[in-house]
Amino acid sequence: MALKTIKIQCKSLGFRYGKKDILHNISHKFSSGSFCAILGRNGSGKTTFLHCLNGIHKPYTGEILINGNNSQFMSQREIAKSISIVAQEYMEIFPFKVLDVVVMGRAPFIGMTSVPDKKDYQLAINALTTLNAAKLANLNFNKISGGERQIAMLASALVQTNEIILLDEPTNHLDFNKKYLFLFKIKQLCKIKNTCVIASMHDPNLAMLFADSVILLNNGKIIDQGPTKKIMTKHNIDTLYKTDSAQIDISLTKKIFMPQSVLK
Repeated sequence: MALKTIKIQCKSLGFRYGKKDILHNISHKFSSGSFCAILGRNGSGKTTFLHCLNGIHKPYTGEILINGNNSQFMSQREIAKSISIVAQEYMEIFPFKVLDVVVMGRAPFIGMTSVPDKKDYQLAINALTTLNAAKLANLNFNKISGGERQIAMLASALVQTNEIILLDEPTNHLDFNKKYLFLFKIKQLCKIKNTCVIASMHDPNLAMLFADSVILLNNGKIIDQGPTKKIMTKHNIDTLYKTDSAQIDISLTKKIFMPQSVLK
């Protein structure tokens, strides 16, 4: 088993848009080889948190350490060599082959004025193969399904770096089967590549199935955090989502949370 190390550490992180505070006093350590889910309602600050982690937003207070280095003193290109992100969804782009879209992940390493070489394309093929998606390589990115696009963009993220991957609601538009398969592949990356995965999610059930740890975020503040089994209680879920949920056992160690109204 690979040794777990601290990949990202937030210390009293605060962020604001103008004069409006969005994140308040966020502190957390994210480790290699682990899947951390950030749960919260719409507007809770999940996406903003991810954008702070990968340097798109600069903290108002506190600091973020990436492999021990303060991100405030790192260029966006330096950050991109350690952190990649898979967004919620992707608009149709020029009619590139999937392989060409995947190889775009090499941009931080080859620069804006250079072009990918055989090595870069081989890395793209390897990433697709790792995700059992090599068959997509020569297909038009605009013509494949939403689930296949997400796999392609995950491959692009892997080509960029498999060190730290951020996922911003990556399964929003996928059916249950594709959600499960996508997150299963993510979980495999944690084990096989020792990847640190940080995912913003809406569904506590998917977090229960796949996440090693969770952060419960409400109005930009952490209301609880820690190992999934310990933190995902009925009380915490009801507090986070302002509902009265029921816990339905699906195994000896997992539970599914459902609003009581759905069960009536």
